[in-house]
Amino acid sequence: MGNLPESTLNLLLSGLMGALGGLFTIPINALISWRLKRDEQLYQHQLDMIAKKRELLLQHQLEMERRGKDDELNQLRETISRLVSGAKPKK
Repeated sequence: MGNLPESTLNLLLSGLMGALGGLFTIPINALISWRLKRDEQLYQHQLDMIAKKRELLLQHQLEMERRGKDDELNQLRETISRLVSGAKPKK
């Protein structure tokens, strides 16, 4: 290497340092990217589960409200039919 010009030697050393740096940084970068993607998928799954639970809860709440209104309507119909027939309302 003694007979190579200084600029060529600097270029070769820079390339060697870049290759060695790449050998270290590429696997580290891949590992970090993999972990971030895995965490992102995990959090997305958790958000999807929360959304499904909220939807089921809302459906259940709406069904209970509908049943409550149906019960109230049935009670009103019974009261009206008793009033029309002249019977005493039961308590």
